[in-house]
Amino acid sequence: MTGTVIRVFGRYYTVKYNNAEYMSVLRGRIKKDSQFKLFSNPVAAGDLVNFSIDRDGLGVIESIIDRKNYFSRKDKLKGKEDIIAANLDQVISVQSFINPHFNLRFVDRILVRGVSAGVKVVLCVNKLDLAEKGETDYIRSYYRDSGLEIHFMSALSGEGIDVFKETISGKRSLLIGYSGVGKSSLLNRVFPGLNIKITEVSESTGKGKHTTTNVQMEQIDENTELIDTPGVREFGIMHVEPHMLGAYFQDFKKPSMKCRFSPCSHDHEPDCEVRRLVELEKIHPDRYISYLNILYSLKENLENMY
Repeated sequence: MTGTVIRVFGRYYTVKYNNAEYMSVLRGRIKKDSQFKLFSNPVAAGDLVNFSIDRDGLGVIESIIDRKNYFSRKDKLKGKEDIIAANLDQVISVQSFINPHFNLRFVDRILVRGVSAGVKVVLCVNKLDLAEKGETDYIRSYYRDSGLEIHFMSALSGEGIDVFKETISGKRSLLIGYSGVGKSSLLNRVFPGLNIKITEVSESTGKGKHTTTNVQMEQIDENTELIDTPGVREFGIMHVEPHMLGAYFQDFKKPSMKCRFSPCSHDHEPDCEVRRLVELEKIHPDRYISYLNILYSLKENLENMY
C-alpha cells in the first residue's frame, strides 16, 4: 500500500491511506540504508511511502518514494540533516511585528534553503495592527529585487487575511517561525474549524512557548494541506558551499556578473559589484550584513569538519 506520512513523533509515524490513519514504524533496513545515514530522521511529513500492516495492526514503512523536493535544516545535536517536510509547494515563513519582533536574518536563512532546494518561500508578517511607522517600508526595501513574495496581515483585525488564505489555498505549505508569531491565530482566523491551540508569549524572554510537539500535516480541504512545525528558534544551513552562497541571494545574482572575480564571495575581493551597490544602498546594507553572517557561519562549519 502507498500512503502519505502526516505526522512524525520520535520514531513513530502516522501514515494516511484511504482516509484511515495508521501508527507506523520504519523497517530496520531503511535505517541502515547508506543514503539515509546523513539524516537525523529519514522520513518526514509529506513523504509518500510504501507500507504494510502487521498482524497487530501496526504499520511498517517498507520504502520511501522519491521526493520532488524536501526542506531541511542542520540538526545541531546530531550534526546531521534534519528533514522537516517533503514534497512541498511552498514554505511560508511567519514573522510578527512585535512579541516577538521580526527577524529578517532568520528569514534569510529560510530563503537560502528554499532557493537551494527549489522550493518557493513566502514571507507573511503578522500583527500588522501593532506595526510601527515605516516598518513595512523597511521590510520591502530590505528585500527589493530578491524575488521574495511578502504579505502583511493581522489575525486580530483581519487585515490581509484574505490574501493569506489565497496564498495557502490549493497548495501544500510548510509553516515555519518562532513560537508566538501567531501561526495558530492566523490559521484559526482563516479556518475556524481547525481549533489550533494558541501559544502564549513569555514575559521574561519575549519568545513564545511551544504549542506543537511534533511535525504534522493538516488536510484543510481536497487541495489544501498545511504542515505545521514546533516553534523554530534556530535554523542552520547545510550543503551550501561558502563561495556559492551569493547564488542563493537573488538580489546579488545579476550584480555578481559584473564582479571582477567569478565566483566572488562579495567579502574581500576587489572590484566587487555587490559591495559597490551596497555602498550606494541599492542593495540594503542590513541585507548584506545578514549575507556576511551566513557566509562566516558556513566557513566556520567547513573548518570544523576538518
